[in-house]
Amino acid sequence: MATNFHLAPPVKTVDGLLAAPIDISAINAVFSFDAAAQTALADATITYELGPNAGNPIFDLRQAPSAAWLDGVVLPVAQLAHHSFGTGNFTDLRVIESLQAAGSVHTLRVQYPLALPNSQLGGSYLPALDWLAGPRLRFVLGLSDLNRARYAEAWLPANLAFDQFAINLEINLTGTVAAHQVITNGAVTVLGSNHWQIAFPAHFTALSPMLEIRAADTLRHQSGNTVLPVSGTNLTIDTWAPSSTSVNLSTQITNIATLLANNENDYGGYAHGNRFTAFFNGSGGMEYEGGTTTSVSALPHEAFHSWYARGIKPASQADGWWDEGWTSFHDSGADDALAFDFGDAPVLLCSRDPWQRHTTGNAYSDGSRFWQGMAALLGVTPLNSLMAQLYQTYKGQPVSTQMIEEFLLCHSGNTGVVDAFHRFVYGLNDGASAPDLWLRDDPGHLGADFWAGTFWNSPDLWIRTRDDGGTTHQAPEYGQDNWFHARVRNRSTTGSAQHFVVSFHARGFAGTQFSFPSDFLPCMAARAEFDLAPGASRIVKARWPSHLVPPAGTHTCLLASVLTRGDPPPGGSHVWEHNNLAQKNLTVVDVVHGEFMILPVVLGNRIQRLVGRFDLEVWRPESSAELEISLLQRDKGFFGRTAQKKLKPFRPDAVKSTASRHGIELECGGHIGLGLASKGQVLGSRTPDLVGQRFGEAWQLPLPDAAKTITPIELPAFSQRHAGMLVQVHPEAKPGSVHTIHLVQRHRKSGRIVGGVALEVHVIKERS
Repeated sequence: MATNFHLAPPVKTVDGLLAAPIDISAINAVFSFDAAAQTALADATITYELGPNAGNPIFDLRQAPSAAWLDGVVLPVAQLAHHSFGTGNFTDLRVIESLQAAGSVHTLRVQYPLALPNSQLGGSYLPALDWLAGPRLRFVLGLSDLNRARYAEAWLPANLAFDQFAINLEINLTGTVAAHQVITNGAVTVLGSNHWQIAFPAHFTALSPMLEIRAADTLRHQSGNTVLPVSGTNLTIDTWAPSSTSVNLSTQITNIATLLANNENDYGGYAHGNRFTAFFNGSGGMEYEGGTTTSVSALPHEAFHSWYARGIKPASQADGWWDEGWTSFHDSGADDALAFDFGDAPVLLCSRDPWQRHTTGNAYSDGSRFWQGMAALLGVTPLNSLMAQLYQTYKGQPVSTQMIEEFLLCHSGNTGVVDAFHRFVYGLNDGASAPDLWLRDDPGHLGADFWAGTFWNSPDLWIRTRDDGGTTHQAPEYGQDNWFHARVRNRSTTGSAQHFVVSFHARGFAGTQFSFPSDFLPCMAARAEFDLAPGASRIVKARWPSHLVPPAGTHTCLLASVLTRGDPPPGGSHVWEHNNLAQKNLTVVDVVHGEFMILPVVLGNRIQRLVGRFDLEVWRPESSAELEISLLQRDKGFFGRTAQKKLKPFRPDAVKSTASRHGIELECGGHIGLGLASKGQVLGSRTPDLVGQRFGEAWQLPLPDAAKTITPIELPAFSQRHAGMLVQVHPEAKPGSVHTIHLVQRHRKSGRIVGGVALEVHVIKERS
């Protein structure tokens, strides 16, 4: 299973030890029960990998180890002691007193007598290890959300909720002739009389496994089948109940089939294979992956948890509020919209404590109230649709509160999402002083909202093709994940940004006059962050999923906004008008002697107060005299009268050097809309007919070799036009030289720049 270190707590120094998270790949354990002696022993081995930081590995086990081996070498159990990580009870974790290298793989074997776990044993359905008359065993894992340290770590060496791992558990019960039965959501292999192997899959977390062992003559069992309507799964429904109860298992099989079908229809396919297991214990309820221990009345709630709680799973126990809140909202019909009242006191549902070990008690009531507010903000039907999309996107994976906030903002485009999470999830006040978060428009930008200089190549916004921590912009690569980055700054001298979200979007064209929020939201990615102090800055990154990266040959304009309560960009703002907004309209291309490329640009006139004509300016440094530049447009009337006299029809199949002193006709090497690199693939198209499809009937305006040229254009109000900037390399251009060209749109009467794009041309000797 993939590692989830991005969801893990940070490295922390505890009692002089550098405590570092691990990823457990598998737990292999044997539970040996001796009914005659009434003893139980455990022998468990975890295989794990250290994260990206070296340190002392952390895990938990609420049992008392009697012996241990690290990588096959005896380890004193005192070197596996618990250490306090948080401020409350049961926030302690075991730390291995062995400093290990980042990324290294190890095994830890522990032996211990099995007993009731050393954790908070509250709740209506407790863990159990009882010896009854016969002798008979009653063993109950008894996991709990509301009681601390009561997941798999109560019985096995395990990890915090972010980690996913396989569990292979052998159970051997001796010293009794009474037949016993295992009730579980794992795959059972019978090895002999009262002897089983149970396999829990690699996508399970510490909150997933369900297991009870009981004497067979104390149980009733019935199974049935149903075909689920969305996934088409032929599902076996296993139901169990104590023989002393009167639960009608046949009726409950029908109820379960109906509940699961409804959940599939509403939210998407069942995530737990071809089985659902329910044990009707008569009180309370607890959810497992594809299973539950439940009362009859709690069954709808617990069955729904196989979607929200165990289909997508809390990434930490501080995140446990969202599944209980959403399930409670669903219990009431998922149709009750009640607008937020920001006069109400803040509500804390998700703490910032990564060591929290229980679900907060107000998750049901305040959590449901939060989803009522979201239903009012986004609409009941859109919210349910978005939550279904969230489930289908992350099915089988841990999901954090921040991930849900980011998802809802990205897909709804409603900035109120940020305010709602700020006050009614993270429990934050507005603060005495508002922060002033900003992104630079230009290296000379000092943070003012209005910026009169260049703004289309923000130095605080960049792309990396790998999650490598680099700060230099790279052209995105198609067919793989890329990473958005933004450097966020807090200009305030007194106001801390307790919580903020950076949105990232990529428009599929180079253009001008992008405005907030219509061009920025919905977005492709977002990242929620916390606690940016006055005067501080932070690099924020978000994954650009591969399926959203446009194909090679597409030019993209990157847009980012910083959203925080008390500092919103007004609707209709442009990048140069508000410091929370930034764009990077930069294309980076390689061009060989004898080639030309065309950068298509969308020119807009959507600013009502700026009427009249515009100028297109091309800026280039003196060294760029090695390049020949032209403007292209299909309508001759697009250009001013003076420029029209210099126009000529554009022929993509034969582009000649205007510096005809060499007397060479260059071959067509047209690269349309470069800007996306692709592994092992030449960008764009070098085929003349493909160039012609876009600009084959265009008019070409060659530009003089000057640092700045100005071309008047006609751009009616509330319109947009397509143009192209053709760049061709002189034969004497030096390989390895780099040339940056800016195409700028300026309002002629006011002199205000209203848009721009940048092109970075790398002259190369030949293509690999």
